Amino acid sequence: MADSLKINVTILPDSGLHLVFSEGPQWFENCFPPDAPPDISLRRVDVDCVITRSQDTVLVKGRFDAEISAPCSRCLETASLLVGADFLYTLIPARPETREDLELSAEDLETGYYTGDFIDLAPMLCEQIILQVPMRVLCAETCKGLCPRCGENLNTTSCRCREEETDPRLAVLKQFKVKK
Repeated sequence: MADSLKINVTILPDSGLHLVFSEGPQWFENCFPPDAPPDISLRRVDVDCVITRSQDTVLVKGRFDAEISAPCSRCLETASLLVGADFLYTLIPARPETREDLELSAEDLETGYYTGDFIDLAPMLCEQIILQVPMRVLCAETCKGLCPRCGENLNTTSCRCREEETDPRLAVLKQFKVKK
């Protein structure tokens, strides 16, 4: 599964390597440590990319489209989303002299590193999928969410809580009068 996304850069053809593939949920789960699973789940991802090499620099350019599911931020029901984006990675061999106190330029921030003869596309694709997940996932724009008092899902049932009920900390404000 995840091993199928390792590319040997020493045998890349001069014209580049064009890859089109799909992966499922198990592949995505393998991108994360077992004790730190992601908050989202992947149903499928379709990837179309080209990998080219110029001397030691490897360029990975492509597009992915994925279907993910995550809990709705308002009602906590599972929401399905379609996400996708173009991506571009420039990879160079890792430098052994890299130090923690080394100042990075803007160009360094856009460059990734690889060691040995292989690059692994899995971490790059997982990163791109995570980056496309919205900050607040919604099952629908009209989602009513949960009742803050009883926790009922207001999309599926009506709440029996009294609307007039006031927070006891604010009850004193009901007696406040403004003189004109």
